[in-house]
Amino acid sequence: MSKKFSLKIVFPSLIFSSMIMTSQLFPATVYADAIRNSSFTTTSQMMQSLGSSDSNTWNPSYLTEVENAYWSFAPSNMLGSHEITLDMAKNNYRNLEMLLDNGYTMNYSTLSSYCDEYLAKKNGEPDAFYNILHNCLGNPYLIGRPAATVTATTYNGRDYSKVFDPVYYLSAHPELAATIGNNSAELLRHFVETGIANGYRGNAAFDPVSYAASVDAGVLASQLASAPYKALGAGKPAPLGKYSYSMANYYGKYLGHYTSVPSASTPETKKTLVTEADDIDSLMLDNQEDDSTPIPKTVTGTTVENSARSVYTNEPTTAALANTRPLAVMMPTDKAAQPSYGISRADVLYEIMEEGGISRQMAIIPNWTDLSRIGNLRSCRLYYISAAKEWDPILIHFGGVAYMKGVINAPDMNNISGTYEYGIGGKAPGAGYFFRSSDRPAPHNAYISASGVQKACIQQGYLTNLRAGYYNSKHFNFASGVNDLSDNAGAVSAVNIDLSEIFPYSKSSFTYNASQGVYYKNIHGGPQKDAITGSQISFANVIIQNTKWSQLDKKGYLGFTMNDTTEDGYYFTKGKCIHITWKKTGDYSPTRYYDDSGKEIELNTGKTYIGIAQKGRKPKFN
Repeated sequence: MSKKFSLKIVFPSLIFSSMIMTSQLFPATVYADAIRNSSFTTTSQMMQSLGSSDSNTWNPSYLTEVENAYWSFAPSNMLGSHEITLDMAKNNYRNLEMLLDNGYTMNYSTLSSYCDEYLAKKNGEPDAFYNILHNCLGNPYLIGRPAATVTATTYNGRDYSKVFDPVYYLSAHPELAATIGNNSAELLRHFVETGIANGYRGNAAFDPVSYAASVDAGVLASQLASAPYKALGAGKPAPLGKYSYSMANYYGKYLGHYTSVPSASTPETKKTLVTEADDIDSLMLDNQEDDSTPIPKTVTGTTVENSARSVYTNEPTTAALANTRPLAVMMPTDKAAQPSYGISRADVLYEIMEEGGISRQMAIIPNWTDLSRIGNLRSCRLYYISAAKEWDPILIHFGGVAYMKGVINAPDMNNISGTYEYGIGGKAPGAGYFFRSSDRPAPHNAYISASGVQKACIQQGYLTNLRAGYYNSKHFNFASGVNDLSDNAGAVSAVNIDLSEIFPYSKSSFTYNASQGVYYKNIHGGPQKDAITGSQISFANVIIQNTKWSQLDKKGYLGFTMNDTTEDGYYFTKGKCIHITWKKTGDYSPTRYYDDSGKEIELNTGKTYIGIAQKGRKPKFN
């Protein structure tokens, strides 16, 4: 291994407050350039040269995920330090960016070896930055690229005459006289392939350092003025105010390499690119399928929710919030992982057992767009996907299991995952936008921000408004007033609810607060709180669904029959309980609940907890 790579890796345990800014305040101008390479070469050229029609194996825009991941992991107080850059992000990574910009081949074996060695030391533990970098370094797009075509003023067709003068360059670097001489084309090649990365100036007219400083000043001003930054309040860290770590990107910006649109006369290169004037929140760009077809800016394929009351809680809502797809966030019940960030925003919270005698949670969060930290995040299981689908959410998770294959990666599913989406394979959509904190050990310290979710949705082409054909406006049947179960002859007192037989590890329980009319949730014998607010989470409605289940393999993975019409359960509200039955006929169909007379129960306005119980395990209550 090269000596210059023997540096300490520290960014998996970075200080959280500094990282907020890198993921939340990625300016639109920078993100626009992050997808700049999507039109570098034509689809037909890549298909022909690599003999593959699968754009996911060579799409050059995918390679720029390295930059997205690096920005997510670089706090302002460590910018430029060896601990974070490893000289890799400052030098070798800069060369990788230039390769993307200019198309020439390079020797990256040292970087690849270091990346492999680092991941081996992680013993399979996910690491977003290095996993993405590893994939990029093995991308066929990097292998066997032809040498660049260079003239006296152009490099692969890009005009450098505004920033390069061969006479000036040779005079500034006389050591090149012996190897290159006054060959203008080869001098330009040296400048693009070597000089820019080393900070060499190309002519007397263009000062790249001053230009970069002015660009960074504009980025900083934009970040300081942004609503997400102002919302952080007193004590917030300073934003990065950095356009790029690669000087080649400043040259590309100045020369207009990233905002040009290919000629419409060439069908396979026709593309709509993001420009600096575009509103990033209105764009949906698909990097996963055939990248020659842009997704239009107009919100197509969506439905409109006109109700002034939330379908989740029956509380008043706004049109914008009512039409925003919720997040379905996988959160742990592990004692070491408590408290979770953003869990109090869950209007519906599921808890289900998994292998190892431990449960997991899935938080359905409709109001998520201002959250700077969501999680921590854990892996998903197949039965959670079925529960999630009825809400048409964007699923946020950190991997999964093999049983999810074919479901999590199906066209109808929109998921953002910190590692391979079904554990042993699949994509890692949006992995570059996850980050780790230093306040807890892995695997309990993986998070994402609302800004990261939004950028991942743009990157993956996910709609953030409710989708026509998937969204169902009919979910819970809410009471017009207060339902205290007084008209149900079977109602019994249920002030305390003990779920320790259903969830023996988390020992989830509820205590009814009569003055507030809600159940407060406990976990591991104490209040379950939100790390953001410090407050204990509470629910107006508690539902237990007895569910058929089985053990799928020797590892203990479980399966649950989430779609059923024959099972029963319990409904708790206002300090009372009744026996119920439940029905769910399809993944996108809502679950309906009925009392013993066959009448659909009326839930009280407020949040709902749904515990999926293995049939045979029952709640205890008094």
